[in-house]
Amino acid sequence: MYFFLKEDFEGLDKQIEQICDKIKEIGQEMGKSCQEGAETFHDNFAFEDGERQQYMWSSRLRELIKIRNNAKVVSPETSSEKVSIGKCATFQDEETGKIQTIRIGSFMIFHDQKNTISYNAPLARLLVGAMINDAREGKVGGKRKAIIILKIE
Repeated sequence: MYFFLKEDFEGLDKQIEQICDKIKEIGQEMGKSCQEGAETFHDNFAFEDGERQQYMWSSRLRELIKIRNNAKVVSPETSSEKVSIGKCATFQDEETGKIQTIRIGSFMIFHDQKNTISYNAPLARLLVGAMINDAREGKVGGKRKAIIILKIE
């Protein structure tokens, strides 16, 4: 199951639609290339390139459709005191003292929101489920990271 906030689920649908349009466009270009060079079909670079592009985009389309078919739209919990999808968590790195605020986003993020990371990212996995004053420790970017949750919005 893949969890999505509403805006990202709509972005996923839009991306699927754009890829379908791209595949159609490539098919039309391939058809034109066959009409223009029917005698040299076996040496038709435009056709062969179109085949490669269609294969690539079709693979991506299948991947996104599989994700969409296994997706669930969720809303941020308004009363929860725990870090969850759609919530912002402010935390302090115990080693550096640096304070950061991160928003936990969908499985795939399609909108431009600053400091939003997928719930599946290593840092998000440290944060999800935490409450204020919880200390969490784990690996992020191959390095050990220890944090303390300061605020949840």
